Amino acid sequence: MKYEEKDIINLLKKGNVACVKMLFDNYYQMLCVFALRFLHSFEDAEDVVQDVFVDFWEKKKGTTFRGALKSYLFGAVQKAALYHERSAGHMVFEEIDSYAGLLADEISEEREEELIARKEKLYKEIQLLPEKCREVFMAIVLEGLSYKETAEKLDISVNTVKTHYARALKQLRDNLDTIILLFLLHGKISRSFVLAG
Repeated sequence: MKYEEKDIINLLKKGNVACVKMLFDNYYQMLCVFALRFLHSFEDAEDVVQDVFVDFWEKKKGTTFRGALKSYLFGAVQKAALYHERSAGHMVFEEIDSYAGLLADEISEEREEELIARKEKLYKEIQLLPEKCREVFMAIVLEGLSYKETAEKLDISVNTVKTHYARALKQLRDNLDTIILLFLLHGKISRSFVLAG
């Protein structure tokens, strides 16, 4: 069930914790998908969004909230996600194109045939990456290895890993729409599919 922002804001002003459940029902899924633009795993995205909700409740309960609630939450999630990545020592790619629509709705409404076509397009684009870029991309994104673990596995420096990863992401972003990458990062495209084709 979707709730009106004004109803959530009224409960927030009264210090009624029910507004947190309403926030969750309205925005949790779309905020998690949005957070994946900046993070490396869906688990991290969930943690960031939950922290934003808790922080919002603790700081804003009993106050009059002014402005657009949805815009505030998206901004807070972006800041928290970027902080999380910097704190973890990851490179941050802030230049990923923004989506005006609701990514969660786009993903949930995707038809099966379109999803299969998107998977195949992603697979082909990954295969077109230069060899080292492809190896680094698959190690980090598909195997979930850190930069350091990837460097050790491929016997290259951490800086070289970062360079290859940045090049891979740039090439994929140049040749695919962002939502295909979201499918991959969200786990809708399995490692076995990408490896097997």
